Amino acid sequence: MKRKHEQDSISSNVEDNDELLQLSMTFDHYNSNDQQTIVLPTGEPVTKEQLLLKVIDLHPNKANAYFKLAAILKTENRSSIILSSGRSMTQQQLYLLAIECDPTNSRSYHNLAKTLSSGESIKLNDGQSMTEQQLYLKSIECDPTDSYSYNSLANTLSSGESITLNNGQIMTKQQLYLKSIEYDPTDSDLYFNLAKTLSSGESITLNNGQSMTEQQLYLKSIECDPTNYRSYCNLANTLSNGESIKLNNGQSMTKQQLYLKSIECDPTNYRSYHNLANTLSIGESITLNNSQSMTKKQLYLKAIECNPTDSDSFFHLVKNGQLELNFQEQQALEFLKILPSFFVLTAFSISLFAKKKKSNSLQLKTT
Repeated sequence: MKRKHEQDSISSNVEDNDELLQLSMTFDHYNSNDQQTIVLPTGEPVTKEQLLLKVIDLHPNKANAYFKLAAILKTENRSSIILSSGRSMTQQQLYLLAIECDPTNSRSYHNLAKTLSSGESIKLNDGQSMTEQQLYLKSIECDPTDSYSYNSLANTLSSGESITLNNGQIMTKQQLYLKSIEYDPTDSDLYFNLAKTLSSGESITLNNGQSMTEQQLYLKSIECDPTNYRSYCNLANTLSNGESIKLNNGQSMTKQQLYLKSIECDPTNYRSYHNLANTLSIGESITLNNSQSMTKKQLYLKAIECNPTDSDSFFHLVKNGQLELNFQEQQALEFLKILPSFFVLTAFSISLFAKKKKSNSLQLKTT
């Protein structure tokens, strides 16, 4: 109840309620510092959350206030918030209220859709039931230039699948990504997502007329966000051992260097450790960008540590005769906890290897 008490302490005799409302709208709900503070005309310092709660108390039909409160819950991973009326509300309930107050707000439909799992539906406050896809479609209907909704809708489709927009236009997964890029050509993830729909050597024409290959899309993704670990990893997957490629900033990087950069950007991504291990021979080691030296075996073990269900790294340890672990390695990976299922997995992997003669160069794409 502390948060409610703090909100109640805000002076209720603010002379200009409209000015209070305008102050609340100056907060950026995409800012990671969601509890930034501001000083009221009365001299009182308040947090974003306190101010939004006060705005709702004074202006209960302001959709943006509910929307921004929901964004706070999402960022802080909180289950609910208590309004000044004493009513407890979840993230979904806040978005539903935002839609009720403003049925034309595209982002409210989009963000509400993000709270649903595949196949799940939710009932709006007007009684209408909508699925995740239908909410994205409604978001696009409200704002046909909303890049986020085209991208999110595309993510719900399988390769080659299409969907009919509310205006009757039929669009494929690729076309939705292309539309998303058209409206936000600086978003790294959009180029990454489009690249994943292409096969090796295939190209696609953007809506601006520019033709791009899978590699070029990953390069553009990295240009837009040099910290996008997924694009470094998948770009590396397109290269052969020893091959190099020039980034859009002019820097030349080998397959190994791209995996190393991917690990630097996200040290918890198991795929990059696994794929980097595939480039080494048994007994060979490589130095990570943080100066840590790791062998092929250690990289596979690190991949398993990051993802204990990584069957491919288990498979390679078995195949390369590196299954035996010392006590420290067992303890670090909590190996004993997964040992029974591991033996089943090992038997299955060896069987597959005998039948299909799997290559040691198996690469994992990031999703």
